[in-house]
Amino acid sequence: MTKVIYDCEALLRTISTFPLIDNHCHNLLTSDASLNCPLEACFSEARGDALKDASQTIALKRGVQQLAELYNCPPTLDDIKQVRDLTSYIDICKSCFKPTGIQSLLLDDGLDTLGDLMDVQSHVGLVDVAQRIVRIESIAEKILCDLATSVACSDQKVVNFAAFEEPLKKQLETYAKSESVVAFKSIAAYKSELNIDHVPNAEAAAAALGNFISNFKPPIDKEGSVRFINKVLIDHILNLAINIAIQHDIPIQFHTGFGDSDLDLIASNPLLLRPLIEKYPNAKFVLLHAAYPYSRQAGYLASVYSNVYVDMGLVFPWISASGQQTNLRELLEICPSNKILFSTDGHHHPESFYVAAIQGREALSKVLLEFVENGEFSYEEAIKVAKQIMFENSNKLYKLKLTPKQIDNEEYKDVPGEQKIAKLKKMGVKFVRIGIMECSSQYRFHIVPIDRFQSYIAISGLTVARCLTALPFYGDVVPDNVGVSATGEMLLKPDLSTLIHLPYSPKHANVHVFLENKFTPIDPQFGKIDNSPNSLAFNLCPRTCLKNIIDSACKDLGITFLIGTEFEFVLLKDITPPVAVDDTTYSLASSFRVSNNAEILDRMIESLQEQGIEVEQFHSEGAPGQFEIVTGPETPLIAADKVVVTRQTIYDVAAQAGVRATFVPKPFKNQVGNGAHVHLSFKEIGKSQKIVDDHPSGLSPYERSFIAGVLHHIKAICAFALPTDLSYTRTIDNYWAGSWICWSVENRETPIRVCYRPKIGPNGKYLDVHFEHKFVDGTSNPYLIFSALIASGVDGIKKGMQLTTNPMLDNPASLSNEERIKQGVTERMPANLLDTLKALNEDKVLIDALGEPMIRCYTGVKEAEHKYCEKLNFEEQLEILLKRF
Repeated sequence: MTKVIYDCEALLRTISTFPLIDNHCHNLLTSDASLNCPLEACFSEARGDALKDASQTIALKRGVQQLAELYNCPPTLDDIKQVRDLTSYIDICKSCFKPTGIQSLLLDDGLDTLGDLMDVQSHVGLVDVAQRIVRIESIAEKILCDLATSVACSDQKVVNFAAFEEPLKKQLETYAKSESVVAFKSIAAYKSELNIDHVPNAEAAAAALGNFISNFKPPIDKEGSVRFINKVLIDHILNLAINIAIQHDIPIQFHTGFGDSDLDLIASNPLLLRPLIEKYPNAKFVLLHAAYPYSRQAGYLASVYSNVYVDMGLVFPWISASGQQTNLRELLEICPSNKILFSTDGHHHPESFYVAAIQGREALSKVLLEFVENGEFSYEEAIKVAKQIMFENSNKLYKLKLTPKQIDNEEYKDVPGEQKIAKLKKMGVKFVRIGIMECSSQYRFHIVPIDRFQSYIAISGLTVARCLTALPFYGDVVPDNVGVSATGEMLLKPDLSTLIHLPYSPKHANVHVFLENKFTPIDPQFGKIDNSPNSLAFNLCPRTCLKNIIDSACKDLGITFLIGTEFEFVLLKDITPPVAVDDTTYSLASSFRVSNNAEILDRMIESLQEQGIEVEQFHSEGAPGQFEIVTGPETPLIAADKVVVTRQTIYDVAAQAGVRATFVPKPFKNQVGNGAHVHLSFKEIGKSQKIVDDHPSGLSPYERSFIAGVLHHIKAICAFALPTDLSYTRTIDNYWAGSWICWSVENRETPIRVCYRPKIGPNGKYLDVHFEHKFVDGTSNPYLIFSALIASGVDGIKKGMQLTTNPMLDNPASLSNEERIKQGVTERMPANLLDTLKALNEDKVLIDALGEPMIRCYTGVKEAEHKYCEKLNFEEQLEILLKRF
């Protein structure tokens, strides 16, 4: 079952993030010309009075809903038009193209009935690559117009057919050789019919030309061409063009099936092309628009002729969702998957590209999932088919040589809340997890149906007991001396900027919260609700605590921070006693040969990336079954949110694979432990580069004072960094966690390590630097430990604290007492939880920074946990921690 969930999600993820090559579409209108083209034309081939009825079609109603989501407006055509009227045309284009994932446009620029088209290269920027498709009839008409005009202005009575054929041949050959042209296209279905004579009659064509010229009378249209319908002449032109296409190995597209109202639908049946297809086996024929309603016929031709391909455009968005799915099923009934090409047939308005692209992905998802469920595809085959249709078939056929560019994994970043929820519902999300990381560092969440979340919780919040923040890890009890009790409630107010899909649990999303007070009529404060940062609920909110500290640092000192994290964890087969999945060591290749380790880690990384978390590297670590995942830097609040998400992802993916992941600091008594190293850097706003003086470390005064502040407060910080009794079994000599209070440069046996990036600045000084805090472990609350570290460092800067020692270059544990004292290292890291809690309760700076209610609640919980554990031996403590962390 687990594998099915992952394979299903992998298929949906591929279809939603793999790029598109739009193998047939048309140029956008210029800004001014777009004003003269009704938006309704995106959804119907009707024109004139008939277009008024388009508003009553399923296609337009559905398109309006989708555009309303894009523009964040009410779902009416008038509201959409109002948004467009108030938005610049280039911004409309960008808004429409960005979500589509279209990497390349192949543009037939012959659809010029309105004139004033953007040229092909003007589309670059909206997409990476734009290439041209040359419409054969348009080229022929222009030459014909010039010739007819020339004859009309002269005394010439007889026209040699070569006067028309040679310029046509020369121009088509020029286009076929051009690097900007990828294909020819014919609209013979409009001009005459697809029953094209494959044995051209030169004499009849010459006679048709002469007849046309002798009867030629202006006016001509504003583009300087004429419209002609003469089957004999058209057939001759097409045979000539096909031979040129073969010679230069470029495809030729044919309009088939429905299109504009001036088309004889019966004459556009692709089966009529069969004699032509058989005559030119070396030509590559592309049947456009899925030949709707002749899709089965088009699929049949592609199945029996190696040189026939079928394009699936224009049914998106011109027919209903069920019709689109039926159409795609009919193609796949018989058509080889390597012969189907994606397109939008987008034209004139950017909205036509947007709606076609998202509808195309949706139809592909539903149809391929259906085929898998019916046993006609495996998931792996369905993923391959999706990639073929969306990108690979066109890339190969048109020799584009493009490398697929995945859509940004942070699909919902910077999207307004309502749009996020709507997109999640469209992806099949049914439930939202509303989560909080409390004082015992356990993540607790309530699950609500997404409709309930959308209609009420996202706006009003979720009511919970105020004491939720004060539950210890050993049970759901409220300890004494935590400042809260079973009395009173608070609201979990969702922060919609954090709402994200959980790829390993496709029906679920997750959102982080801020805490707010909730009062009833019996409360003295009723009617005077205090949700300021100093209120009780806010002071018990770890996220608000961190936000206030970083806001203050920015305001007071002009400093912004970035934080990245290392996640060390162990994969266990069992927890009583703990049994690891392997017994390999640091970075060994053999770690990924054991059991399904590689598959589990791959799924973890892919899930993290899908949630917008940058993974810099991952590898096995030094203990049995131990691995490390390193994530990229973010601003502190986002970084803390992503620590929570990363831990949950690691836990849940491991569980789905039948093993248990643990962040417990010491899963094995005689092995190295699990750390959660915090990498912190900061920038002084408004300074192009940091101030560099003559300090031997190369650190700026602010950087040195920051480290000094952390060292000054480090015993109190350890109450957050090492929050369980077992945490102190890791911070011992020779275990790379730091057992003595000191700092270093590139020395992994100190609690604070200065790390330089390989970038040289003025006078040979390093510019890029960050501080690794190695003493932190994975049972810590990321919001509180980040708060404590930043508040301590900021205190060091404000007070101008100085580093009183040089960087430790040796392992402090290897030195004698005299050698350590000589280097100024005199104190060990705290040895137990009670010592750090005592230090925290005496640290006025951290109490003021995090707030007395938070410190009281936190220390009360931790004292209760210590009291519970002090009667347990190591193995008994380990057993309960393995169940929680």
